[in-house]
Amino acid sequence: MDFSEAVHKARVHNRVTVKQPRLWILCSFQLPDAIANQMSAIDLANTQGQFLLGFNTRPSKGECFPWNGHLWRVRGEIMQFPTRYRSKSRKDCPYVVCEYLESYSSEIQMFSRMLELSSNN
Repeated sequence: MDFSEAVHKARVHNRVTVKQPRLWILCSFQLPDAIANQMSAIDLANTQGQFLLGFNTRPSKGECFPWNGHLWRVRGEIMQFPTRYRSKSRKDCPYVVCEYLESYSSEIQMFSRMLELSSNN
């Protein structure tokens, strides 16, 4: 028996699903007036306002992320409304205010700009 046969016989085939919980945060987006005046009303309603977004990790102050064709920066710390320990009542989601950085037209442009922004920080 050669080494590859031994490895094949010793290998255990178990499928594992990694469940990563999502952190749902209420994000407030506000476009500058110059950009908002150039957009259609439907696009503006889908971009500006408050939206519940899911994140894999907790976004920190100054972190940039793409959403709906625009780059946004987390303006301040995430506000978490307190609840009592082990409360069974409805819990409010965390809230964060985001500021507009710029728009992008393609994924390549978005990734290159995010790389520039991350290298500056």
